[in-house]
Amino acid sequence: MDIFEELGIRRYINAQDTFTKYGGSCMREESLRAMAEIAGSMVDLAQVQEKAGDAVAELTHNEGAYLSNGAAGGLMLCAAACMALDSEEAYHALPEGGERREIILQRAQHNPYDKSLAAAGAKLVFTGEESAPPTEAELADAITEKTAAVAYFIYHGRDGSLPLERVLQIAHGCGVPVIVDAAAQNPPMENLWRFTETGADMVIFSGGKALRGPQDAGLILGRREWIARCRRWGPPADGVCRCCKTSREAMAGLYAAVKACLAQDADTEWRRLSSACSIFEQTLRKCGFSRVWREEEGPVGQAFPRVFGEVPLGSASALSAKMRGEGVYIGSEERDNVIILNPLMLTPRQVKEVCDALFRCTAGGPHTNTMER
Repeated sequence: MDIFEELGIRRYINAQDTFTKYGGSCMREESLRAMAEIAGSMVDLAQVQEKAGDAVAELTHNEGAYLSNGAAGGLMLCAAACMALDSEEAYHALPEGGERREIILQRAQHNPYDKSLAAAGAKLVFTGEESAPPTEAELADAITEKTAAVAYFIYHGRDGSLPLERVLQIAHGCGVPVIVDAAAQNPPMENLWRFTETGADMVIFSGGKALRGPQDAGLILGRREWIARCRRWGPPADGVCRCCKTSREAMAGLYAAVKACLAQDADTEWRRLSSACSIFEQTLRKCGFSRVWREEEGPVGQAFPRVFGEVPLGSASALSAKMRGEGVYIGSEERDNVIILNPLMLTPRQVKEVCDALFRCTAGGPHTNTMER
């Protein structure tokens, strides 16, 4: 009896996205091997963090790297590092005390994940409007002696925000660091060094999405001095970030995932995804979808293709529910009555299984589609 049968857990095929609620993505074999290797031995966690971080930094062309407990834990630790700097007193005063506790955000970028900054004790200060960026003067005026950092979310509010390059110039001109959240911004893998090369002090990525490392792993990449502070204040040190523990297994698994991911040929991977999309397009047309198209951007701006199809009869939500009944997650947009098929996490066999499920759920075409509107 395996764990699925013992606990009554159902397996699903994920043709939607690397959402946390679905478990992110399936880990690479390289990660599983590395985790098994380190799990049976006791180690000095600080040494694992140092050695794995140095290796990841070299792989990603960065000055430093810290392996965090997910992107949310990375945000919390970066906020604490900016507020504490090198002061024991300032760090241990968090989350209640401290003189420099303000982190500035553009209001258009306000999102559920900025709570991780506040969890460290930061006071979030918003500038600009929900649909319009602040002027450069307004951003500069918001920076005061109480400002610990400026935070920038790459995708959230991108149409209503100042460009990262200008934010970096303004913040650095005022002597303030910039934390960049790029949690889901892979592929392309070049993003692992693009934002830091642009000048960001710390950039945060999820380890359990396209990198296909452990879901509870994250990556902070950045300048040497800031990574040193992350290592100083991060667990197993006591204090507000004690809750951000990263296990030796997660660090080893993420290191192996980054190494494997960067060794992968980008053109070969694009051809794999494009081939899967072609199969999806053919299947949707055979199922009676008259309007089928492809977009070469992921849900938060990543560089990979997805297939969209306008449901000919019935509703997208009903079809999505039927597909879940078949053990397949797909995306749906109710406003335009569209389903979305994402090949990023699928093996060739799973691509076929998704297509077979589509035939069953649409009875092979629109004329016998029994979905309720």
